[in-house]
Amino acid sequence: MGKRDFERLHHVAFFEAMATELPDEYASQEVNHLTLSYFAVGGLSLLRELDRINKDEIAKWVLSFQVHPAANDDIGSGLFYGFCGSRSTQFPLPNVKDPCHNVSHLASTYSALAILKIIGYDLANIDCKALLLSLKMLQQPDGSFMPTHIGAETDLRFVYCAAAICSMLDDWTGMDKLKAKEYILNCQSYDGGFGMVPGSESHASQVEELFVLLLLSI
Repeated sequence: MGKRDFERLHHVAFFEAMATELPDEYASQEVNHLTLSYFAVGGLSLLRELDRINKDEIAKWVLSFQVHPAANDDIGSGLFYGFCGSRSTQFPLPNVKDPCHNVSHLASTYSALAILKIIGYDLANIDCKALLLSLKMLQQPDGSFMPTHIGAETDLRFVYCAAAICSMLDDWTGMDKLKAKEYILNCQSYDGGFGMVPGSESHASQVEELFVLLLLSI
């Protein structure tokens, strides 16, 4: 294959479109809209083209996905007050009391805060009390994290999301750092690498856990 130049303008155009609207081909991924937008905004940042998007509108759009406790809600009830992944996941189902039927998600919350940080939004403006308190309730006795309050798989991806959320908010009350560190170390394999869960084979994608270990050592 011959050498090809990096099609910078094509990438910029694609990221610019993806930052706000999903092409038809991505309709099946609508529930992950916020995460896809994070990749797009992050791509524009890497290419130094953030001036192509309206940062105020992006911030307003991202903040609209946050789940806030109602006036009579018990923040310690077990619900997670993070960010939903898309507009459709905010529509409640009949006779369901959860804030959104797919509920707010750790990965979506990480993506939301990352977008806001990239575009220069002051995260100090976010009321983080409910978010961090409910985040801590997602942590399991072994130090891992569930991604939602209704339960799901627990692995290193969500430990990373939780640690990144606490780091971006500059508030570590959302997790037990010692338990999280122990869980990560328990995921280390005989070859020195890290697997997704304790006892699993090591994988190159888990290099992010070294980043978490560094954060937890602060």
